[in-house]
Amino acid sequence: MKSQIRKWLACAEFQKIIDVSLERRRTIHSLIVLTYDSDPLLRWRSIDAIGRCAANLYASRPEALKNTLRRLFWSMSDESGAIAWHAPEAIGEIIRSHPPTFADFIPMTIALFDLEPEDRPPFLPGILYALGRIGKLAPETVETGLPAIIQALAERDSQTRGMAVWCLGQIGEIAILNEHAELEQDRGKTLLYYNEQLLETTVGKVWDETIKTY
Repeated sequence: MKSQIRKWLACAEFQKIIDVSLERRRTIHSLIVLTYDSDPLLRWRSIDAIGRCAANLYASRPEALKNTLRRLFWSMSDESGAIAWHAPEAIGEIIRSHPPTFADFIPMTIALFDLEPEDRPPFLPGILYALGRIGKLAPETVETGLPAIIQALAERDSQTRGMAVWCLGQIGEIAILNEHAELEQDRGKTLLYYNEQLLETTVGKVWDETIKTY
């Protein structure tokens, strides 16, 4: 089944994946496995598809999705044996499917900022993505994460800085971005997933487009 889902993702045939997920309980598991894929676009479409499937399943299978969230949090630990670098993005997509249903997991997502300093950097862009996705629908639920999001604007990694800008824009914190106008000149490279495609841009362009949107 995983190979078939991979083919659908390659063609962005999300509805077929959603239809299968309504019948086959392990569809989201297959999508999570595909977040390990070597193809960046396919990884992101897997994350996208997880959210789309969850949006169609949260009412009928809330406990199954909660168990999936628990496994995703665990998969970020050394004990898991194979660290899921894109677990935060998948966590964000599931929570975003219906924040009230998964409200208990939002503080846990924010708490990912407290990972050990040596473990945290690879996860930071994904944590910011997750909070941006959740915060777009329920900004009040991610307010306690604002200090850490703001701190991420100064990270050395440009992908992290770009995602911090994007995250603040998603949750409507434009005043904070205006206080960091120096980011408009930031030419650090950033990848954004948008309209089922991966776009290469810069931190400065993300800042500029976000400000223009408001």
